[in-house]
Parts: sequence; structure tokens; C-alpha cells
Amino acid sequence: MKLEELCAAVQEARYYNERFTVRETAEDPDGRRVLAEQLLDLLEAGWKRQRPWNRTMVQAREKQMLVTYLSPMLLGLEEPLCQELAERLRDGWNTRRPKDIYNITTYARLQEGFRNVILGIDITGWQKRREEES
Repeated sequence: MKLEELCAAVQEARYYNERFTVRETAEDPDGRRVLAEQLLDLLEAGWKRQRPWNRTMVQAREKQMLVTYLSPMLLGLEEPLCQELAERLRDGWNTRRPKDIYNITTYARLQEGFRNVILGIDITGWQKRREEES
């Protein structure tokens, strides 16, 4: 893991939070679509800079980030424009890559698809007891 990059993402979050809000696009009815298209264009430009044998892997990794982190985060925010942005990102991706589509969902729904196990032993009951005790 490149800790410097991870640390930079955390340290620069304030800078990006001050520069970016979905509300900036509120006046324009197509604002979220344009924002999603710009983001997808930047992702594609990054893929084109990759070596040909590495492009598919980078694309899959960035799609995973959209599916498991960005889209659920946007859906979880109270701002209704964020949900629309998540939908526009999904629609834009699916239009550009009809053979590699994805759907969006919340963190809670994603988490339902996993079992809490250690070495094959279900620890759900243990976690519930621990939560009740605290």
C-alpha cells in the first residue's frame, strides 16, 4: 500500500471539500449529468495513460471504487442531488460500457451480502452479545 498517497487523500480532503459541492450544480438541470460525464472523462483519460496491458486492471479497480465506496457514500448523504449524481455516474458508465455495467446500492445493502466469519466460524452471535454488553 502506498501510504503517502493514502495520507495525501486524507490531508487534502479539506481542500476538495471547500472546492466541491454538488450544490454548485443545483441551478443547472443538467449539472449532475455534466459533472458525472466530466468525472468519467477524467477516469478514461487516466486509463489511456496506462500501458495497454495494465488498462483493464486499472479500469476494474476504479470501477470497484465507484461501486463499493463512491456510489454508496453519495446515496447515504442527505443531499438529494448526491443521489442523482450517483445515478448519473452509473448511467454514464453503463452507456459507455454496455458490456461492463454496474448498479448502485447503499452500504447497508452491500453489507448484507457478507457473512461475519473467522476460519469458517460464524461470529455474528458473538458480535451481538458484545454490542449488548457495551
